[in-house]
Amino acid sequence: MTSIDTQTIAPPRATQGDPLSKLRDAVDQVVGSVFYGTLLKTMRESPLKGTIGHGGRGEEMFQGQLDQLLVERAGGARSYDLNEAIVKRFADSAAAYDRMRQRHAS
Repeated sequence: MTSIDTQTIAPPRATQGDPLSKLRDAVDQVVGSVFYGTLLKTMRESPLKGTIGHGGRGEEMFQGQLDQLLVERAGGARSYDLNEAIVKRFADSAAAYDRMRQRHAS
């Protein structure tokens, strides 16, 4: 069995100079847990089981930890447009709110 170096498969994170880095990190977590977490849960509950990925008692014991790692990695993957669409929507809404506040303040 080969070991997996989690540092080499880590998703790229937002850079320090990015003003939306905290928002991107939060969106990554939400997308990972809501979308991919639900997908994994549904997959695990499926009555259709193949010969791969069903390793008995050991897998049952550590399946939650593996799923959590997979959810974190998949949620932070920048190759998907879902994360960026959500970030853009929140950023646009925040900018519109700031413009509205500035108009009413003057």
